[in-house]
Amino acid sequence: MHAPGSPPHRVELDPWPLLGVGLDTPCPVTRLELEPGTLLAFYTDGLVEKPTAAGIDAERGTDDLAAVLADHDGADLDDLIEALLRGTGAASSHTDDIALLLLRL
Repeated sequence: MHAPGSPPHRVELDPWPLLGVGLDTPCPVTRLELEPGTLLAFYTDGLVEKPTAAGIDAERGTDDLAAVLADHDGADLDDLIEALLRGTGAASSHTDDIALLLLRL
């Protein structure tokens, strides 16, 4: 989440079931108060997971994503998507599928 005038940060959420698994399984609900101009980035793990010698480092990829959000004004969402793909390394070295949804209030 990137609210105007503050640095981007993760929103801690309870994990949901995998899409299409357990169709009758209830999903957790999180309520957030959001200011106008706030940008929410929803993404799958393929955007942020980075293979390392020790395994997968999703936190490093999430930090890279936040850095791109902090450096980009977000005026043009198409440009921001391209910057996120480049800035997280997903454009050149992804090993998993990627889904990205940007929502600006």
